[in-house]
Amino acid sequence: MHAMPPPVPRPLLRYLAPAVLVSLTLAVNAALWSPLDTDPGLSPFALTVSDFAALDRGGPIETTMALLGLASLALPAGARLRRVPVRGLPTVLLAVWGLGLVLAAVVPTDPLATELSGAAQVHRYASVAAFAALPAAGLLLARRFGTGPAADRTTARRLRFLSYAALAGAVLMACSAGPGDRALIGLAERLLLGCEVALLAVLTLRVQRYPAPAPRRTGVARPARRTPAR
Repeated sequence: MHAMPPPVPRPLLRYLAPAVLVSLTLAVNAALWSPLDTDPGLSPFALTVSDFAALDRGGPIETTMALLGLASLALPAGARLRRVPVRGLPTVLLAVWGLGLVLAAVVPTDPLATELSGAAQVHRYASVAAFAALPAAGLLLARRFGTGPAADRTTARRLRFLSYAALAGAVLMACSAGPGDRALIGLAERLLLGCEVALLAVLTLRVQRYPAPAPRRTGVARPARRTPAR
């Protein structure tokens, strides 16, 4: 007989959702209030969150961005422990989102520069990969949650709506960064980030509500005793 697999670590499942939601709250607050502390004369509608982070190196924006990225990397692990159907490409995309945030926090962009350095290019492509990966993961998970015997169509609809809204925000931001000459690029980015934060919150709460598998006993099963024949 083979030994049974170890039980699911309950503390990880219990504190995963609060950790992600706290990171989301801190990141949103940093994105909203840090521009006022950096320079009240700068418009948050005309500058991106990365622009303000570059003006305040090591400040709350970069710190909370890295924290949110690390918490997001733990989300697929917790989902798999609860047997949530995230295996395959959704897990890869969620990892790209988390790693992209961490890399963008560690490697800063150039503050208010027209020509970007090599580090700023790394920051840009890490951010673009993260922004694109999360709504793509949301669309794939919406399809999985919306089908099957344990379908959750409400969560599927929310994930689908927020994913499409985030992709629309990404298109607006790309248009602003290119032919729009950065007009209202900060507003477009904040709309994009708002959709992605909401998407991540919906996914986190769905993982937390998913029924956790019952723990299994460890050890070797003993054969039943036979009653001697008389």
